[in-house]
Amino acid sequence: MKRLIKVLSVIGVLAVAVVVAGVAVLSSLDFNEYKGVIAEEAKKATGRDLTIAGDLKLDISLTPSIYVNGVTFANAEWGTRPEMVKLERLEAEVALLPLLSRELDVKRLVLVGLDMLAETDKQGRGNWEFAVAGPAAEDKPQDGQAGILPVVRKVHFKDLNLTYRDGRTEQETRLKLSGLDLSAASASAPLALSLTGEVNGEQFSGEGNLASVKQLTAAGQVPLGLTFQALG
Repeated sequence: MKRLIKVLSVIGVLAVAVVVAGVAVLSSLDFNEYKGVIAEEAKKATGRDLTIAGDLKLDISLTPSIYVNGVTFANAEWGTRPEMVKLERLEAEVALLPLLSRELDVKRLVLVGLDMLAETDKQGRGNWEFAVAGPAAEDKPQDGQAGILPVVRKVHFKDLNLTYRDGRTEQETRLKLSGLDLSAASASAPLALSLTGEVNGEQFSGEGNLASVKQLTAAGQVPLGLTFQALG
């Protein structure tokens, strides 16, 4: 028994040493060096520029956190403004241990000052349509080999602005959310939702449940149960 305890103690010390070494290595890295790689991959996937003006910062702990400020994503060439998406700040807190088994468990995701413009041109083409060919057949996952969905447990939006502009009628619909919270226990659990905001100046609030992340990313019907209060 004493020998077993001694072996377990040695294993524990080695595990702590590995974690400390990993933290030291991560702390020494300059994650801003990866901004160009991220922008390049976004360009390949969409044909548009992704710009990260602020620094990429990593806070090392048992739940590492990533921070980034000043993110913009370019609009279509025919768009009415240069940026389709502008984001003041993004924060992501990730569980450390699941990463060892190549699983992504996002404890908390915060987006502050998200400003998104969805618009169409006079032919009805949307600025969310990208003129880039999809991945080659050999790059697509085979049946039964689909990628594992990340678990995102809590999402908080602060000061979200979404504008939809119809290029044929030139009419705009503006949605402003002072707060939007989403939470789920797993990728297969329903999303709990609560929000407050206004549409074209009319205030509203709502809460309820949405489909799970798995259901939202799959074809078919999407369950929805929401209660809204508006216009008094």
